[in-house]
Amino acid sequence: MPDPSWQAMQQAQQAQQIHQNHVRHHRAAHDMARAHARHTGAPHTHRPLPHTGARGGGLRGLLVLIIIVGVVVYVAHDPELCTTVGNFARNLLAHVQSD
Repeated sequence: MPDPSWQAMQQAQQAQQIHQNHVRHHRAAHDMARAHARHTGAPHTHRPLPHTGARGGGLRGLLVLIIIVGVVVYVAHDPELCTTVGNFARNLLAHVQSD
């Protein structure tokens, strides 16, 4: 049986990758829409807030990571819940990668 803390870190890293892929996909779509609008002459209707990178997260990003790890460790102690969450994470990862 794998170490619960190692499993928790793996699941936290997967969740972070899923989030980063989602953000990257969203930004690419936004950039493509802006480029299309420039070519068609459409006005830019809103000013998006500047995107802060991984460094811009600061304490907030660290707090989120600690919370995720804590939840994953808690889940790892209940085998049935661990299986359910693991299946959900795998399905979510597969769905994100298929987009």
